[in-house]
Amino acid sequence: MPRRARLAAVVLVAALVSGACSSGTDGSGADAAGAPSRVDGAVFGADDLSPLHLERGEHPRIADADGRQVLLRGVNLNTLADYDRPVPGLEPTFPHDDGEFAEMAALGFNVVRLLVSWSRLEPEPGRIDDEYVADVRAAVDAAAAEGLYTVVDMHQDAFSKHVATPADVACPAGLQRAVGWDGAPAWATLTDGRSTCNNGSRETSGAVVAAWTNFWADTDGIQGHLVEVWARLAGEFADEPAVAGYDLLNEPGIGPGVDATNEALARFHRRALEAIRSAEDDAGGFPHLVFFEPVILWSGLGVAPVPPPFSDDANLVFAPHLYAESITAGDVTIAGGFDHAARVAAVHDTTFWVGEYGWFGDPDEQAGLVAEYGRQEDRHLVGGAWWQWRQACGDPHSIGGRPGEAPPDVLVHLHRTACPSGEDLGLTQPWATTLSRTYPRSAPGRLTRLRNDAASGAARIRGEVDGDGTLVLWVPDRGLGAPLVSAADGALGEVVAGDGGYRVEVPVRGAYEVRVTPADALAVGGATEG
Repeated sequence: MPRRARLAAVVLVAALVSGACSSGTDGSGADAAGAPSRVDGAVFGADDLSPLHLERGEHPRIADADGRQVLLRGVNLNTLADYDRPVPGLEPTFPHDDGEFAEMAALGFNVVRLLVSWSRLEPEPGRIDDEYVADVRAAVDAAAAEGLYTVVDMHQDAFSKHVATPADVACPAGLQRAVGWDGAPAWATLTDGRSTCNNGSRETSGAVVAAWTNFWADTDGIQGHLVEVWARLAGEFADEPAVAGYDLLNEPGIGPGVDATNEALARFHRRALEAIRSAEDDAGGFPHLVFFEPVILWSGLGVAPVPPPFSDDANLVFAPHLYAESITAGDVTIAGGFDHAARVAAVHDTTFWVGEYGWFGDPDEQAGLVAEYGRQEDRHLVGGAWWQWRQACGDPHSIGGRPGEAPPDVLVHLHRTACPSGEDLGLTQPWATTLSRTYPRSAPGRLTRLRNDAASGAARIRGEVDGDGTLVLWVPDRGLGAPLVSAADGALGEVVAGDGGYRVEVPVRGAYEVRVTPADALAVGGATEG
């Protein structure tokens, strides 16, 4: 790490005494000479990534090898996913580009949820595609170079890309033709000859329900094949600290009813978990985090049950998708979705991490909703991954799963995309402002409170640590002047400037509070009270 100059935004570190916080400085006025040192590129790198685990107890949290709490905040990336091609002449994904990780890092992200597909991992029964595994490895390495962890996500939608309605089939009145999606290979998509027509929801066709029913029943050993695929991936990354963990199965679908599916899902979780741990042990690695999701109805209703505690493994993290006030049906609020996730996580004696969330309409109209999501994420002291970085014009999502439809002129994700050209129209503001807000990359002990003003970069962070430690922050550059770091007890922080913002390291002790106030933030607002 290059030599760091000190004092770059006003950061006050005050001891909390009897529940109250000091509001003064050490009398120096936090004035000091010098500008932050600078680096070309990201202010975080591979050296900042250490193995993660779950800290249980009264306040479960994700922590690094030194016991520092880590908030995983980032985005989904689908460039390695294997989607169907429902729009002739349009590709369903963009070519993988390692350079995108640098742009993610410039937003302060520290994680990417990397979609991988069973159909490419095991194109034939028992044959793992080593070239595809190497592609996954290369993406993990490229992300790590920019200071990004990877969550490897076994992705699927509507079970498989092999559930599309054939061109010569007409659907009965009231039903519609289906496109293919992504997930299982053809040989593992056992539809029992059921109809691919659906009622407008991709999960409702007889073919999709039959495919899930056969998967949960392990018909012809197909579930066991996916378990072995997980063993292969876990062996590949057994000693890789840049892999935060494994998301076992995206949005598991309903087969023989919700209750029976939940029981079957719990059994699959146990099988996959045992295979992963065995592979890690055989390779001399360490136990990574394992992220487990509820059934698909969670995303649709926000109230679906989840499997009862299914394992005493020490590193399980609940990973729901929180689309409340976005695409979730019903009257579930953003705050209500977070509270429900927290309650379910508590039943499993763990914390939660939001594998997907996002909005897809008018960025200005939805800015307040995205800001509220950010407030709830900060309130619960958790992280999440925005869905998604960028979407191709030929993605099944781009046509709403309706055969024959054309994509809209502009696809609105974290990047906007023009269709049908695929031209990148740049980051979507103001969503990117909220997502790039100040947050602790690692906090000694545990965090107790986080408040943010995304527009200015101002923030207030509280925590508790036995003894002392160093709080490491991401602070975005909002063009409001270079940041100064000072402490109430006279200690000085360290600051490095790079692409998109600053790395700030602040010595802390006991119960502490850190306030981040960029020089001109008061002119913007700096609403971090409370």
